[in-house]
Formats: sequence, structure tokens, C-alpha cells
Amino acid sequence: MSPILPVIRAQDRWLADVLVSAFHSVRAEDNPLRLPGVKRSVVILVDGLGAHNLTARSAHARNIATLSRTDVLSGFPTTTAAALSTLMTGRSPGETGMVGYAIRNPSTGAIVNQLSGLDAIDVVAWQPLPTLWELNADVPAAILSSPRYRDSGLTRAILRGAPYVEVKSYADRLAALDVFLETHRTGIVYIYIPELDMAAHASGVQSDQWVRKLEELDGFVADVRRRLNESDGLIMTADHGVIDVPPTRHLMVPSDSRLLDGVTVGGEPRFLHLYSDSPDDTLSLWQEAEGSRAHVVSRDDAITAGWFGTVTEVARERIGDVLVTPRGESVYYIDGVATAQSLAMVGQHGGLSRTETLVPLLRGGAYH
Repeated sequence: MSPILPVIRAQDRWLADVLVSAFHSVRAEDNPLRLPGVKRSVVILVDGLGAHNLTARSAHARNIATLSRTDVLSGFPTTTAAALSTLMTGRSPGETGMVGYAIRNPSTGAIVNQLSGLDAIDVVAWQPLPTLWELNADVPAAILSSPRYRDSGLTRAILRGAPYVEVKSYADRLAALDVFLETHRTGIVYIYIPELDMAAHASGVQSDQWVRKLEELDGFVADVRRRLNESDGLIMTADHGVIDVPPTRHLMVPSDSRLLDGVTVGGEPRFLHLYSDSPDDTLSLWQEAEGSRAHVVSRDDAITAGWFGTVTEVARERIGDVLVTPRGESVYYIDGVATAQSLAMVGQHGGLSRTETLVPLLRGGAYH
């Protein structure tokens, strides 16, 4: 049987502590990150800026390099919907139910894409936990993010409870930040940055395109810091890291393979959820065929190992009967099913590697 690697709480601090601590610091209360009390807190989430990715290109992020840094765990799976849900609720994927990129709805049997497929679902029923924005409704707040995400199901599931400000560029973000700082003497501003993740998927984290996006981010961080006074705190983190996967590391599973007998495939290339009519048979077949190059485990073993943190019964039913995540820099595709767009993706995430699970926690201003 392939080894099981615990992920959640392997370190003392993790992504779930970040927004919780920011709210407590604005209230001058003790918090998991031991942030000092501040009047205003600026929280920046950079999609895809893993700790290893940042370290490898630190020469292109000289302003960011002057921030205080601690590396923390994002949680697992290392996919945006799961990680952002953890950030916005302070709870594990096993509690929010956001346990993967594409997971099965137990009520219908359909595979639900949690980034783009929640629009037609009752998101409060799907993700019923109150968000930190709802729990701290008395604290002035603003969410700065793209117009394209404003009315998405994912936004309604995890960002409900705070004003949403549409921004498209760094200039827009700075202008919206200026308005908040001019208007509020206390509160929290959350800024979502998707550009690095987009560049990573299209060109890879080792590409010139990704480096240029990192340099742009570095300039933005410098602009934000200049706007803060001595009682304002800045904290920046990420939802996951990214690895580059060349086509030679694509592991193609034939659509008529025995590995897929009676199986519905969910998840994503770095972390498959296999929903099986015969879980024990599927587990044995996958362990025999892929156990040398992937962690192949049962749902129960993954839960026991802490992969999803505390797991509710609702979340448990959404997790695949068998879970598969590559040990190395590989991805799984179903031959004849994978789209051209997916196959062209260079930067990948979702798996258990330290490159994917470790993210930087950067502090500036009164948090420095």
C-alpha cells in the first residue's frame, strides 16, 4: 500500500489562521498569528505564489523580499476553491465541503466544478459555514477583485458578507484602496491577485511571462506600503504553489482501461477523485498499476491521515472513494476526454508536494 502523508496541521500555522488573525488584530485581540493590534489591515492573496516559487525568483521581487516572511501550509487539496474557502472561513476543506476542484454532488451524482460550476447551485446549502466577513459584519471591509468573479457561485459561497469592489488592474486596486483608506479609520481590505496563476498555467512558473508578472506584483506591493501609516498592517499570502509539468510527464489513462471500470473521475490532473461502483477493486487496481509513482489511497485512509482536516459527514460523501496524487512532477489525464486547453496547461497544482502546499506569509507595516 502506498504511504499516506499527513498534510493539515503538519506545522503550527496555516492558511486558515490568516484572515482570522487579521480580524482579531483589528479588534486588538489575541490571534493565532500573534499579529499586533492595528487600525486597518490590508490582506493580499496572490493566487499561485508558492513559497518555493517565490524563493526561486526572489531577485525579481526585491520589495517583497523586505517584508517579514514565514512559510505556512495552505492545506490540502492545493486547489483554489478549497484554499480560498479555508481562508475565508478559517475552517478546513473537510468542514467547508470544498474538498477538490471537481467533486461529486452526492444528491445528483453529477461532477461539480467548484470554480465555475456553483452558479446554478444553492451555495449556502453547498457551503453552509458562515464566512469571516459575515461573522465580523461590524468591521468595515471591502473585497477588491475582478468583475468576472463578482456574481460567481464561488464568490457567493465564500465571500458573502462584505462589499465587493470591481477592479481590473493594479491601478484600479490602488484607487479602490485609496478610497477605503480615506473613508475608514478602521477595517479590513482584501485584495485578490490572479495574474501570476494565470501566467503559470499558460507558460509555467519558470517562464519570462511569470517573472514579469512577479515584477509587476512587486511594484504594486511597494505602492501599497507607501499608502499605509504606522497603525496599518499588511499581510500577503497565497492559496497554493505551482509546478511546471512538461508533456513528457503527462500520464495518459486510456478511456477503456480497467482502471476506469465503473469509475467516475473527479478532481484534477494533480489530484484525482475516483468515485467507484467497487471501491476495493478500484483501489487494488490503481495501487498495482500506479502505486510506484503516485499515492493511491482510500477515502477513509486519507481522512485518517488528516488530508482534509476535520471532515464532516457531508464532506465525506463528496470525497472520492479512491484518491490518486502523483509523487513526482506528473499529471493524470484520461485519453480522449482531456481537453486541448487542459493538455496545454504548463503550470499545475492540486497535489501533496511541498512546492504546492507551502505558501509564504509576508508581513509589513505595523505587522512587520
